Amino acid sequence: MSDIDTPQELFESNCSINSEPFALQNLGSYMEPEFSENCIVIIDPGMAVHNRAYAVVRYDNDMYFRQYIERGNDKFLVPLNAQHDEIKLDGEFEVVGCVIQQKQRKQTPLHYYHLNKGTKQLDFTISGKPKAKED
Repeated sequence: MSDIDTPQELFESNCSINSEPFALQNLGSYMEPEFSENCIVIIDPGMAVHNRAYAVVRYDNDMYFRQYIERGNDKFLVPLNAQHDEIKLDGEFEVVGCVIQQKQRKQTPLHYYHLNKGTKQLDFTISGKPKAKED
């Protein structure tokens, strides 16, 4: 039997100390329709959070997968499903990482950051796209 009692403890013991991308399963309907319940998301802890990024954030003794939104000086975690409430980030929070990819059963993986060949920078897309084929 494991000494780990909760999913958060399991995450903290395995993922949060690693700087490599890792996978999590989306639980709940908070991020529908873009992210269906039980889809797998790939989190990159090295990706800097930015306005509109899909992020995993530790706040107020809990972990959230939401869209990170900045409005003026205020920061929010916003679910894509309007049936759920947004969370204003008052005080300290930790960005665990940003979602760079998702995979749903029997579908092509979707990527949220793509290399812009002109600028050589990563471009973010709100709706994931299949990875571009190499020329």
